[in-house]
Amino acid sequence: MTRRSLLCGAVAGAAGGAMARFAAAGNSEHAAHTKRWKTAVGLNGFESVRSYGYRMDLQEVLEFVRVCGFDGVELVDWPQPYPQTEEEARAVKRMYDRLGLEIMTLQGRGLDGDCGSPDTASRSRYLTHLKHQVDLLHGWECQFIALWSGGPVGPGSEEFCKWTADTWAKLTEYAWQYGMYVTTEPEPVMATHTFELLHKLVDWIDSPHFFVTFDPSHSTILGNGDPMSFLREFRGRVGHVHFTDTDGTCRPEGGTSKHLTLGDGKLDLLALLRELKDQGYDKWIMLDLWLLPDIYRGAYVGKKRLDAMLDTLFPV
Repeated sequence: MTRRSLLCGAVAGAAGGAMARFAAAGNSEHAAHTKRWKTAVGLNGFESVRSYGYRMDLQEVLEFVRVCGFDGVELVDWPQPYPQTEEEARAVKRMYDRLGLEIMTLQGRGLDGDCGSPDTASRSRYLTHLKHQVDLLHGWECQFIALWSGGPVGPGSEEFCKWTADTWAKLTEYAWQYGMYVTTEPEPVMATHTFELLHKLVDWIDSPHFFVTFDPSHSTILGNGDPMSFLREFRGRVGHVHFTDTDGTCRPEGGTSKHLTLGDGKLDLLALLRELKDQGYDKWIMLDLWLLPDIYRGAYVGKKRLDAMLDTLFPV
């Protein structure tokens, strides 16, 4: 399905039916207590589909995102690296401002070094790059930076997480000078691949300004089929949401949790959002389109289905 056909409303009927289906599923018992969440889409998804041979033009993508009605985007270092100068950073901000899109955050990337390396110099190089990215986000008036650990699964994971905690504790302290916080997303293909290790990482960092990212696909794998277990385990510690559906499997050949268009998987998505609302979550919901072959459909239909659920949780 093409960007053009979606913009012309080719999926309007299917999306409308899904909206009614989701809306009928819930109630608005706690609607008055939390403000309706803003919605964003991650550019990581549009970057990822290059693996299918697609060519993505950033301006076309952003215009599509705008028409879909998203409030903002989560940046990655695609199609260009993150800005290196204040002038470059201002130019990026102006581009998004013209489109009426907020820069919600960026995905922190260590261009050199490693957050979990036992080598002090390697961790220091990583930290230098991440501090620069925090500076960028502060200039864009963002509230947080999103991180991933990488690192080995199995033997060596705990040691890697210990060194990562040392690195991220320094970054969290640095970010808080701007009033910003730090959040990390666990994945089954990274060192932070169990609840136990994620708890240890959070405890080692020991900061009220360090949070975790909830992704239902990863949480389904880590929670033995139950993504709600993540929200129970880390109640009050969720600082960001990458929202997606899943069938509960991982992609082949060592791939991470399978992401699916909202409503195409097996999860009770409305129940997950209701739990977040009941916990007082008051930040963004980012639609995660990682490796969706029909990414324009994923964005368009996903946004319609997400809006229907938010209408249920936050009635006017």
